[in-house]
Amino acid sequence: MGSPSVPRPVLVTGALAALVTVVALGTALVLRPEPGLSAGAEDAPATATSASHTGCGDEPCRVLAQTGVNGMTVELLADGDGGMGRLRAGGPGSGTIAETAITTMGVRLNHDSLRCVETATPVCLVRGPHDGGMVGEVLVWRGDSWRATARPYFSDAGSITLSNVTGDATPEVIVVRHECSRTDTVEECQQAPVLAEVFDLRGGQAGCTLTYGSPGALRNWPEVEVDDSELTTCP
Repeated sequence: MGSPSVPRPVLVTGALAALVTVVALGTALVLRPEPGLSAGAEDAPATATSASHTGCGDEPCRVLAQTGVNGMTVELLADGDGGMGRLRAGGPGSGTIAETAITTMGVRLNHDSLRCVETATPVCLVRGPHDGGMVGEVLVWRGDSWRATARPYFSDAGSITLSNVTGDATPEVIVVRHECSRTDTVEECQQAPVLAEVFDLRGGQAGCTLTYGSPGALRNWPEVEVDDSELTTCP
């Protein structure tokens, strides 16, 4: 008797997860601590460059998005097609620039790619569309440099946000995804109910919401908000 078939959405999700894992491992190598730097287990320092260096690949950087967090100006820089990104803290002519990692997956950054949250430590999300969904990475400001957290995130429903869900001192990552465990095809998966899955900054799962018939049913879609009281065990 042959082994049971695996639903295609599970295979697609598994392949995507493997790709994200490979990128995360590669990022960890690229962003590994320099000697003498103290990095927590949850993050590694992003590659910093001189604030006077304005190049993004073979062309000058342009400012895609800008925001203020904890009294500091944060800018997302990119080349002409958003295929190479940098995060700058402190504004032009000063501060630290760190390269983003998700563009190595083919993500293209745009004017909606930067989100930052004011907490005791500045935390920023860089995100962009990819493969019909969205990929995001989180960077934390530690002392005088950006540090990339443990992993990138993928939303097949096209929404990744930052919000303080659990009420502690740091925000969480909210990833909206289709719940495809009972579907057999990619098409069925894309029509399946959605839920919001919440992760802490170490990449650990904090819980999931109940499922909803459409993404628009999630509160404040597409910048989804979740309360701690809504979280339950993820399916």
